[in-house]
Amino acid sequence: MPSINPRNSQHAFTLIELLTVMAIIGILAAIIIPTVSSVRVSANKAKTKVQFNQWAAAIESFRSEYGFYPSFDSSNKVNGSAVSSGDHLFHDTLAGRRRDGEAIGSAASSQNRKRIAFYTFSEGDFTDTESTMPNLLQDAFGNTEIAVLVDRNLDGRIDSSDYSSAPIVDGIAPTTDDIPSSGIRMGVAFYAPAPDADANNPDFIFSWK
Repeated sequence: MPSINPRNSQHAFTLIELLTVMAIIGILAAIIIPTVSSVRVSANKAKTKVQFNQWAAAIESFRSEYGFYPSFDSSNKVNGSAVSSGDHLFHDTLAGRRRDGEAIGSAASSQNRKRIAFYTFSEGDFTDTESTMPNLLQDAFGNTEIAVLVDRNLDGRIDSSDYSSAPIVDGIAPTTDDIPSSGIRMGVAFYAPAPDADANNPDFIFSWK
């Protein structure tokens, strides 16, 4: 009678073994996926703050050149009343040219008279051309609702003497815990809603925090 080599025998997984492996995979996925998502959110928050600080540095360079901070849209938002093409006051004033490369319009040129490029916006700064709101400035989360504040009276802080109220972005506005009545001691500030923020959870990404 021929002997059976154990190495040639095949072993099938039992139902219990398969269920055990699936349970382990499920547990690992439950641990890893939220961690990866949290890391991605933290990275995008850091990227957004860097972006805001770069824009603020460009505005400070504008002030050094002209002696005053530029005026942007009356909404006090980066995109303001801008649409996908044509003039974009925030972009044009800091870039010294329009988004399409053409000469800036009268509103931007009246401030940046020398057409100086204080900042070169990258492709990642803009929403995709195929999006519902193309060619608008965005943060690292793709958010276009971004508030911009400047020290209008040049007293060294941004407070109620500069703005009667903080701009509303995506339906929410900072509280006095975020922007105290004494103001914030800086010349330029940005903020945008954080991911999943809403009226019940008003959370923001601030350039100064």
